[in-house]
Amino acid sequence: MTENLTCTFLVIDDHPVFQDGIAVILSTLRPDATIVSALNGADGVHQAEQRPDLDWIFVDYQLPDCDGLSILEKLNRLMVTAPIVMMSGVDDLELVAKAMQLGVSGFIHKSGGKQVFKDCLETIEQGKVYLPAETQVRLEHYRHTVGRQTESIRKQLSSRRMDVLLLVAEGYSNQEIANSLSITEATVKSHVSALMSILDADSRYHCVAEARKLGLIK
Repeated sequence: MTENLTCTFLVIDDHPVFQDGIAVILSTLRPDATIVSALNGADGVHQAEQRPDLDWIFVDYQLPDCDGLSILEKLNRLMVTAPIVMMSGVDDLELVAKAMQLGVSGFIHKSGGKQVFKDCLETIEQGKVYLPAETQVRLEHYRHTVGRQTESIRKQLSSRRMDVLLLVAEGYSNQEIANSLSITEATVKSHVSALMSILDADSRYHCVAEARKLGLIK
């Protein structure tokens, strides 16, 4: 993809002001570009499904009907090949890390101006993933910290506790877990209590959320 070729952008953002601002920036950077807009996730996914001519997709993380990560998952299932850039008004490293895992091509803060979008487009056109320099440094530190934390927790999880954790994540009750693993319900309760302590969680839902955050389960 080169600058002198016509290209089509899909911008998914529920704020008309941001939509207009992004359209102006992209039109300035790519004068022959076509800008397609969607004000919610459902419409954005529909547009992507109906328009195989899309060259770029810019999607806001916070939308009225779903979040940007859900959209990434749906676009992946549709096997969309256009580079996808996640936009967010918050600087959340966990969000950035999850977006990277889902194959996003770039991540930019919505407060970024024309130069940020220009750098983003050029970096991705070179076959690289775009992250602002400061975000990249902080993300590397975040991944290192999470990696050490995950390794420490993993050492405390026996194979039986992992079995219980996986079934808790599937929504099984204590009795159903006991039946599935051929152990007593009291033993299950003991394992669940240990898991909540290890993961510093105050509920089964929180326990599963923390385990997913650390990459212990999918």
